[in-house]
Amino acid sequence: MKYLIPVALMLLTLWGCASDPVPDTPPATAAAPTEPAVITSIYDPQSLLEQTTGGAICVYPLERDDCTGIFSMGQSLLVFSGRAETTITKYSGSDLTPSAVTRLNCTIHPSDPGVQIDENGMTYYDSYHNQLVYLNEDLQEVMRIKLPDARCGTPALTADRMKLYYCTADALRCLDLETGLDRLVKQMSFASQTVVASHCGDTIIACEVKDHDNTPRQIFLNAEKGLLVQETAADTIVRTNGAAYLAVCQDGSYPELLIGDSEQGPTLLTPHTYGSSIHSIMENTALVLATENTLCNTLQLDYYDLLHGKRAASITLADTDAPFGFYATGTSVWFLRYDPRYRSHVLCQWDISRSATENETSCLSTRYGAQKPDYDGIAACRAIADRLSTRYGVQILLWDDAVAYQPAGYHLIPEHQVPVIQDGLEKLEDFLALYPRGFLQTAGVNTGSFRIQICLVRSITASAPSGETPLMLDGLQYWDENTNAYLCLTASQEQFIQTACRELFHIIDSRVLTFCKAYDDWNKLNPKGFAYGSPAASYQWLEGAERAFPDAASMTYPKEDRARIMAYSMMRGNESVFESDTMQKKLRQLCLGIREAFGLKKSTDTFLWEQYLKEPIA
Repeated sequence: MKYLIPVALMLLTLWGCASDPVPDTPPATAAAPTEPAVITSIYDPQSLLEQTTGGAICVYPLERDDCTGIFSMGQSLLVFSGRAETTITKYSGSDLTPSAVTRLNCTIHPSDPGVQIDENGMTYYDSYHNQLVYLNEDLQEVMRIKLPDARCGTPALTADRMKLYYCTADALRCLDLETGLDRLVKQMSFASQTVVASHCGDTIIACEVKDHDNTPRQIFLNAEKGLLVQETAADTIVRTNGAAYLAVCQDGSYPELLIGDSEQGPTLLTPHTYGSSIHSIMENTALVLATENTLCNTLQLDYYDLLHGKRAASITLADTDAPFGFYATGTSVWFLRYDPRYRSHVLCQWDISRSATENETSCLSTRYGAQKPDYDGIAACRAIADRLSTRYGVQILLWDDAVAYQPAGYHLIPEHQVPVIQDGLEKLEDFLALYPRGFLQTAGVNTGSFRIQICLVRSITASAPSGETPLMLDGLQYWDENTNAYLCLTASQEQFIQTACRELFHIIDSRVLTFCKAYDDWNKLNPKGFAYGSPAASYQWLEGAERAFPDAASMTYPKEDRARIMAYSMMRGNESVFESDTMQKKLRQLCLGIREAFGLKKSTDTFLWEQYLKEPIA
């Protein structure tokens, strides 16, 4: 840190003594370094995680549950924690012995654009006092530098800590911390603008801007001349390491993982799992995907080498506590997670060399879009859909077939991402398997095509009055002019099966109403004085002994009431919904109607939707 003294002298002359109080703010309070009370290693050699992973993961309990991030300082490791303020603890040596602690009077994270850390120390931006603060390798404060007041949002500090990029109301500017020169990079006047990151060796500056219609987006500018390099949606995540980059872009609900560098790209990474949480580790030009398996109560961690597009390591943990704060040093991947056995956050060290995978093929592929989708992949999905259609007596429609008929008042967008379609087909198969053999085929017998048409789409939008936001739906049941019955579902939704059960029941309900009188006296099952769609409907009927409806939406009209009862009755863990006498009567009447309309009156089976009946029908 040889440059600190000349920088300090120069800037103290330009802006006045940095230790003076900042105007209109309380006096700056220095970071408070403290020595750990007991200098001992925090490593737990008896941890269950180390034993169950064959030593691939070592555990270091931290005795606190507010950790936020990790970063290296030379051969040492910094752990960031705290909510209203930030505590930084430095751990040194192979056994991670606490060697220094400092408490800051502001909240920072190691990924903040105003934070830079190397083996000599750390610099961070104190937003409360609008100052840059320099700490040495022992986390002791060396000096503070007050920044220009005409600033919007956060600044970005270059890796060498020599330049600071920041926005004003009408420009992006660069402050040279060595000379004190403040130059214009680009004239720009958005409704709001702030620097969010510095990329590619500090040659690209990313800013988040909002137009006057309040629409946010990111713009990437050349740091020297301010030329526009790229523009993306505001939720695009970009991480870089030198010229290499990883961009996580949302294409609908599907997160695209784009890999490239300044000369080549982007290339799409299509990993082995879909729907995983993504953790970039650009210091190793890698990423980790964390995939929960709620049925087995496990968490799978997959480490991908982005240079080759291959899964280089994989490990499965015996519980699903979510990991975060991933950081790599050599072959060690560090991360944080809450461990109930310690009642605190723990620092985990994963040696990826001890869980390496072999003979992995590259996951790099061509990037497809809605205009030019992966036709071969869609064809393979259609083959799967056809097999399921034959097995369950329905007709499953994908891609452009799924939106060939658009119901009045609704707009359907086809799903073109093959991984999303594949995932939707897996969930659809789980849903179809809930019904007894031949049931779904019977439900579609009296429709125009003699089969229920099931459409997997990207989105369902209901039109709204002028000036109002259109309503996005997860599922929709509708009919066309030829009495074809459609069940339309968004492929990527989380509550897929429950939504499907609810919407399918509208078709089941139509058959019951056509072939028997089981629901003719349905309204008599409701509380005295109740009327569907009434704004005066009481929420006392949603709980306890007086419960008469599974949820508030059930109070809108009878068909919706029955559809939601059906959906709740087919899900596990809903015993409390059907405890009351009224809910038992409604469920029983619904089940009797299904048995009569579907020729199941004499069946000795107990069907899934009958699981909460206190007195079985069979």
